[in-house]
Amino acid sequence: MNESQKRSFEQDYMPYIIKWGKITCWVSIPLILLPTLALMIVYGAKISFASFITALIPLLGSMLAWYIVDPISLFPVLQVPGLYMTYIAGNSKEIRAPAAIAAMSAADVEPGTDHGTVISCLAIATSVFVSVACMTLVAVAGNFILSVLPQAVITALNFLLPALYGSMCMQRALMDLKTFAVMVPITIFCVVLNQMGVFGYLPLGGGYAQILILVVCGSLVAKAIHSREISGLDGNQ
Repeated sequence: MNESQKRSFEQDYMPYIIKWGKITCWVSIPLILLPTLALMIVYGAKISFASFITALIPLLGSMLAWYIVDPISLFPVLQVPGLYMTYIAGNSKEIRAPAAIAAMSAADVEPGTDHGTVISCLAIATSVFVSVACMTLVAVAGNFILSVLPQAVITALNFLLPALYGSMCMQRALMDLKTFAVMVPITIFCVVLNQMGVFGYLPLGGGYAQILILVVCGSLVAKAIHSREISGLDGNQ
């Protein structure tokens, strides 16, 4: 960038991005609640406090760390404009970061530079438009597609969600087989206790208990196993 471009980037482009990035993020927060409000107002759905706590615990257990890790690890690639768009559109590691990396590689620019920031922004914006177009097409044509599919395929779709969770489980398991091997019997034990109604005596129905136990036990088991491995490596050195 020459001096004029750099001045425009710092004085015009980035302040504009930050201004509208803040506005869109604050506007998106209440919009996120619209589906829930629609279910409650239009369809009369009721959410108990016990159900809220039961859903909140696994969500915090699985996602809380990423709220800290993602901005730090992805910022060099996404930069400020990309982060604003990504935290509204989602799919940071699956779509946005790969799109930004591919675009910067094709344009032969370095991440973290002014050029890299602009190219990353263009790539992420393009990926958002493509995602919205694809989701809109599926939403509009979804019923028609289902109507022409064979019954065997429609029946097989019932296994889609278990298959998805199974694949996610195995993906995580392969990342840490030792912790997984210890947690499997603990998980089975918690499931048996839940089926026996043991957790039902806890406040708010106890639906959160087995999830909370597994989150805490998983963290402690992983820490114990890997702390021992790290200590062993230090001792060998």
